[in-house]
Amino acid sequence: MKKILLIVITLMLTGCWDSQNIEDISLVVGTGVDKIDPVEGVQLVQQIILPKSGSIGQGEGAGYKNITTQGGTVHEAIRNVSLETKPISSEHQRIVLINEEVIKETPLDTVINQFIRDDKTRRSLYIFLTEEPASELLSVKTDKEIPSNIIYELTENRKKTNKILPPLKLGEASARLQSEGSFAIQIVGLENGNLKLKGAGVINNGKLVGENLTEDEVSALSWLNGSVEGGTVEAVHHDKPFGFEVIKLRSKKIKTKIKNGRLFIDVFIRVEGRLAEDWYEKENSFDKGYQKGIEEIVEKTIEREVNDLIYTLQHDYKTGVAGLFQYVKNQHPAFWRKYGKQWDEKFSEAKITYNVRIDKMDFGTKGSSQ
Repeated sequence: MKKILLIVITLMLTGCWDSQNIEDISLVVGTGVDKIDPVEGVQLVQQIILPKSGSIGQGEGAGYKNITTQGGTVHEAIRNVSLETKPISSEHQRIVLINEEVIKETPLDTVINQFIRDDKTRRSLYIFLTEEPASELLSVKTDKEIPSNIIYELTENRKKTNKILPPLKLGEASARLQSEGSFAIQIVGLENGNLKLKGAGVINNGKLVGENLTEDEVSALSWLNGSVEGGTVEAVHHDKPFGFEVIKLRSKKIKTKIKNGRLFIDVFIRVEGRLAEDWYEKENSFDKGYQKGIEEIVEKTIEREVNDLIYTLQHDYKTGVAGLFQYVKNQHPAFWRKYGKQWDEKFSEAKITYNVRIDKMDFGTKGSSQ
């Protein structure tokens, strides 16, 4: 018994046989893809966190360094980082930035193939598009903050604005590329030297198509797909502006039907919010008629913006990016089996109606709740 106990204690004292000291590895927090070409190869930039006791990297107190490499494939470009730094680890990677020029020619599933296959890379990391070179965004000067972390954390502001899409995770991107639908990817860029989320790119058949969606169109897309978590609606009454703040989305219902071979999609959204600001001097938030007027203007404003986006998707992009195909697939399986591969055509011809209603609106200290 004593011998067994001695063996157990000895094994416990040895620790993890394959463990590595954190100072002996390079932790990748973000990767930028700026070029993928069958002839010229791949160009990557990887953002690596530096231990506090180590070098300060790019700028005093930066806490990171960027390493740009090339290779015939993404995998080779990543491995070539080892020629310049300690062994790298992707287990803590948070983002992948892909320059939009890359996926105009190269399918997205090709670009992310290595990341998907690598069992060390987290499938929960976020994917963004960039209009500027990804290396430029990862090199932006910040106040001791790591650019990759800034970009990652900007997505947490979805309760403050509806101009931010739900973050596209690596695993979700892989799944969507294997499905029949198109989708949008948030764009991150620079404005006045600062990192900023700016619109979105539309992906169809794995490649970037058409012009990028504007920030206002991203807002409309959030309303269409029912992913709104917060934000404001700006409108006008009595020639004066007012602001409606979204508190929460109460319900979303999407109904589809087939009539004479044509697809009909009806979207119903219910929302709760409050009158956050009103510039009309004679406002009367206690008056039921005044309240009703505010509600109707907000509802019509949202519906107009969404209907404008629907028209753009059907006539300019000729593809849906709001995931509506899932409802058609689930509610009409026979129709989907027959026409699923023609989804873009069926979506472009579909009659889509959008309805939003304010179920509850608060007026703060200048009025009572309904």
